[in-house]
Amino acid sequence: MFDALHAADRGVTKPERLTFTVTGKGTGSGEIKGTMAFDRKDYGMNKGIPFVTIADRVEVIVDLKGKRVSGPPVVFKQ
Repeated sequence: MFDALHAADRGVTKPERLTFTVTGKGTGSGEIKGTMAFDRKDYGMNKGIPFVTIADRVEVIVDLKGKRVSGPPVVFKQ
């Protein structure tokens, strides 16, 4: 598992945690999956779009799949 710690929007930077997992190390293909959630108001997003309802809590989902087709193997640092 890995963590990414900063998010920025509208000039506001705050520490946030995005925890993700990597599968398939050493196989030539794999996945990176993770989620994070934050409150839009913490980043100055207090207004919505007219006639559209947007929740204050936002969840970001990362689901990336990859396959090495050439070149040297990927080296993961812990």
